[in-house]
Amino acid sequence: MQVWDTRQRSCCNFFNAHEEYISDIVFASDSMKLLGTSGDGTMSVCSLRKNKVSYSLPLTLDISDARYRIYSALQVQTQSEFSEDELLSVVIMKNGRKVICGTQTGALLLYSWGRFKDCSDRFIDLSPNSVDALLKLDEDRVITGSENGLISLVGILPNRIIQPIAEHSEYPVERLAFSHDMKFLGSISHDQMLKLWDLDDLLEGLGNPQKSHVAVADSDSDEMDVDTNPPKSSKGTKRKASKGQASGNTSNSFFADL
Repeated sequence: MQVWDTRQRSCCNFFNAHEEYISDIVFASDSMKLLGTSGDGTMSVCSLRKNKVSYSLPLTLDISDARYRIYSALQVQTQSEFSEDELLSVVIMKNGRKVICGTQTGALLLYSWGRFKDCSDRFIDLSPNSVDALLKLDEDRVITGSENGLISLVGILPNRIIQPIAEHSEYPVERLAFSHDMKFLGSISHDQMLKLWDLDDLLEGLGNPQKSHVAVADSDSDEMDVDTNPPKSSKGTKRKASKGQASGNTSNSFFADL
């Protein structure tokens, strides 16, 4: 993995962290760490401050290989058991406390931050279709793109498939991204097409916790206004009506006597 300085247009950091292709990368800005997943079944955590790599499983080093000099300079911080699944996607959730990885077999692997030795939980309801793309909607929900072309909304802790929200095509979904204003969801696939989805239409009926909270507060205040004002006006109306009726009855009885 390489980190480039766009101002100098040159590579400023280099991490030789994987043996196979790199499938996805995510950046944790608060800790200045770069997380990468690979087809070799590993997840690497690279510190941009210390220029160190912490591996999620051990690597076999060949002293005769020229790359040994690079590996020896980068200290291995953690190791885990080998994962037979190819890790295809990665996202950070739960306010930085959980790392979610999508796999070739469709399982979602949940890692606790700082404990990358082994996953703490596994969600397999998306199997057998591989999870090729992950996109965080909020801290509790993630959008997944699968091998069968389905785009689904999945809840994390508790783990559940909330519902499929779109279908790109019959081909695997390669990437997902939001527009700058969070109004549209973009998806790309092997059909060489970029599709844009109205996010409000996709999430219709599912609700937004923040919006619903505001709506409830507004409705409560409106009901209080409705409950408070009408009794005052109704009481005044009844009093005026009663006075009017009383005066009317008096005048009618007076003329009736005449």
